[in-house]
Amino acid sequence: MKTVIQSSDLGKRTWSIAWALPFFLFLILFNSWTLISVFFFLSLGSLIEYGRLVYEKEERVFLGWFSLAPLFLLYISLFGVDYKVIIFAGYILFLLLIGWGIKTPQRIVEPVAFCLLGFLYCSLFPFFWVKMGMVYNRTSIVLFALPVWVNDIFAYLIGKKWGKHKIVPQISPGKSWEGLLGGVGVASLMGLVFVIPSVAFSPLQGLLAGFLIALVSFVGDIWESMLKRRAGVKDSGNFLPGHGGILDRFDSFFLAGPLVYLLRLSWGG
Repeated sequence: MKTVIQSSDLGKRTWSIAWALPFFLFLILFNSWTLISVFFFLSLGSLIEYGRLVYEKEERVFLGWFSLAPLFLLYISLFGVDYKVIIFAGYILFLLLIGWGIKTPQRIVEPVAFCLLGFLYCSLFPFFWVKMGMVYNRTSIVLFALPVWVNDIFAYLIGKKWGKHKIVPQISPGKSWEGLLGGVGVASLMGLVFVIPSVAFSPLQGLLAGFLIALVSFVGDIWESMLKRRAGVKDSGNFLPGHGGILDRFDSFFLAGPLVYLLRLSWGG
């Protein structure tokens, strides 16, 4: 019976990816508007999931709506709004957040800190993928996503087959050292794709980039597992059948955003 259930779950996961991945790639590559739109709505959905994981019930309404304001500030920066206006508005938002927190001084730090972390994780970090697509080209997003996806796939497959030594069983029982090493190794090799003329990394830079992206992807996966463990849930949501929520699918992808942008900016041609 367990084998049948696992097979059914694998089939559901495979079918979900079979239609969702081409659609996601189409939206990224079609034009700048679809690129902006898909990442905006991914951040919006992930903020909702994040709020359910970390905020107390009485805080969710205010902090949920409040979290949308910094997200809008990020995206209007793409349309020529003076950066000084955005910085000042962000500063005002921070003061408002502190003012709201003062009403519960016994636990002001936790909700404010979680709100700021949510902004970084769900809004700012994925925004770097958009910036890379706008500054360079949208194909760069797909190329730099390859090590993230390859690491995820091979860490899962190798860990499932040969994983015996658990890394953090109290947080993510399925993560093993064997899976981590396998995923990082394959992702490092995938980094060699960055030597193509449109990116122009050296082979050594490509290998190192793949290695770093895989490590950061692993940290993103563990971080989201910690949030779910804290909330006592298996999935962050039900965005994609067989895969859970947006954060379940994009945890590593989001956290790798600043890294891939800086690598492209520093080493790319």
